[in-house]
Amino acid sequence: MTVPSLPGVTLSVEPPPALPDPLRTDVAAFLGRTTRGPVGVPVRVESLNEVLLACGAPDGTAEMPYALRGFFANGGRTAWVIRVAGPEAVAAAAEWTVGETTAAGWAPGAPARGGFRHAAYRVVATSPGDWATNTRVSIRFRASSLAGRPVVSVRVTAPGEPAETFGELPPAEIAERVAVSRLIRLEPLGDPLPNGATAATGPLSASWEVVLDGGENAPPRALDYAAAIEAQANLPEPALVAMPDLGGDLTEAERDEAVLALLGAVAPLHDRLAVLDPPPGASAEETLDWVRRLLDTGDPELLGAAVAYHPGVLVPDPLGGVSRPLRAVPASGHVLGLIARLDGERGAHHTPANAVLLDAVDLRSQLPEPQQVRLFAEGSINLLRCAPGRGLLVWGGRTLSDRPGSRYIAHRRLLHLLVRAIRRVADPLVFDVNGPELRLALVRGVTSVLLAAFRAGALAGSRAEQAFRVKCDGSNNPDDQDPGLVTCDIEVAPASPMEFIRLRLVLGQDRGLEVLEA
Repeated sequence: MTVPSLPGVTLSVEPPPALPDPLRTDVAAFLGRTTRGPVGVPVRVESLNEVLLACGAPDGTAEMPYALRGFFANGGRTAWVIRVAGPEAVAAAAEWTVGETTAAGWAPGAPARGGFRHAAYRVVATSPGDWATNTRVSIRFRASSLAGRPVVSVRVTAPGEPAETFGELPPAEIAERVAVSRLIRLEPLGDPLPNGATAATGPLSASWEVVLDGGENAPPRALDYAAAIEAQANLPEPALVAMPDLGGDLTEAERDEAVLALLGAVAPLHDRLAVLDPPPGASAEETLDWVRRLLDTGDPELLGAAVAYHPGVLVPDPLGGVSRPLRAVPASGHVLGLIARLDGERGAHHTPANAVLLDAVDLRSQLPEPQQVRLFAEGSINLLRCAPGRGLLVWGGRTLSDRPGSRYIAHRRLLHLLVRAIRRVADPLVFDVNGPELRLALVRGVTSVLLAAFRAGALAGSRAEQAFRVKCDGSNNPDDQDPGLVTCDIEVAPASPMEFIRLRLVLGQDRGLEVLEA
């Protein structure tokens, strides 16, 4: 926002950036391929426009840009994007020579009056991939300007990207000033020129045209996905996770290993849910086989942190033209957006079911009713159905686990909400002295969190005593226990069905705060 002040002076006020909020349960993390962007570095975005600025426009080779579009189209507000790419990916680059030099400084004909610190620079794309190939960087030097000093202007034109223009830059600071570009960086080559190299010689103006080349993509490997999984686990804010490109990037065995690695990183945190996509183009029977493989190779407890939706969806594709106006994509991005929207409208404890998916035209495949019945009877796959007059609906609210305490999405999401809120209350108490005062403070803080959930309708019972119990006294903290540990047992009854969730909160000076599911 810009407001007028004194004549000739304006005051610009920039709103502070939104800070991550670990209490939110509607933030998603997407792991997969994008057109551009830093590899393996989490990027926080709050709209589709920010996705385009940070990751570039879709190029048709990856599913994640369409998943991100579906997320925001369905009501998602915040996402973390982690780009996955192979180590062979190379950034496009080119060399820009300002002028020739000699042992004494600038050679004749070089722009010595400009004040450049280096005689040559390497112009390199901000991230690897072939997106920057044929990017044109136009540079113009003028020895004098309205301000009376030498200036340089830079214009960057990349294929499929809005052009960037940097005007009236001091030549000595060109690399630092262009560092804000979304598209390129300038890396000085060689030693800096001596201070006395600047002289009133050389042309009054000069221009250069640099074309970037050599950018290459590289398909991600299982190790690259493992690194992205670890990166998302270190983020405190995401409560939802998806890997839309996993099905097309890895082999069947590698996909299953990556899914189990994701669940192994997510489940112990007790604060996020993985939305998985069955193998691309899988039939109902193949989808069931995929779930059985996960059940056979993984711990059933891990599968309580995962949900799957079948089949995929057809979405408008601006890159397909008239011949292919629709594109089949995994449903995880659209479902995550719907979960995020319902989280804000109803709360995390409501089941994301019987709601309409937006930005989707049709289902990827129409399942006959017997196959739908079989998938529903198995109880692990949530269906997407096309209802006449209502559009595409999400049916079912179950995780991949067949255990009662881990079976329902609403229960898991309620648990995630409570764990995040309890951490906020208990974290400041980690270094307090173990004693009655600490235990009372812990009980009060946890009780306040559970009371808020009860009043929001997330818990069962007509009175708070029927909805939850908190115990932190001598019965679960005996005298012979390590004085550096405090144990707090919590029992919570979700609103429906009537079934208690048991948590154990362990506060230790030497190992911080741990939340365990009893």
